[in-house]
Order: sequence, then C-alpha cells, then structure tokens
Amino acid sequence: MWTLLLLSVAALVAAIYCITKAVIDLRAGRYVSGSIGLRSAVVFLMTPIQTHAVKVDLPVAGS
Repeated sequence: MWTLLLLSVAALVAAIYCITKAVIDLRAGRYVSGSIGLRSAVVFLMTPIQTHAVKVDLPVAGS
C-alpha cells in the first residue's frame, strides 16, 4: 500500500517538475526543450500503476 502511494506521489512530483520546466523553456523560446518536457510529463502521467485487482463473478439471471 505504501509503495503504491510513494510511486504515485513520486510520479506526480516528477510530472509537475517537467511541466514547470517545459513552461519556462517555452516562454524563453527553447521550443525543443519545452516539447521534450511536456512529453516527459505526459509519459509520467499516463504510465499505468499496478494495483490489486479484484474479480467478482455475478450469477447469471435465470429465465
């Protein structure tokens, strides 16, 4: 449980850093660095985090 929380917080902090650095780079006219920063933030935010899955089988309704 703590590992999932730590991983989620770390990914969020990294994404926030990438977004702020990308905005700074884009405002300074460094478009390549800014686009790389934005893409990195998207990768951090879109990476799936493994969680515990629960499978529930519901009974089929009879006629």
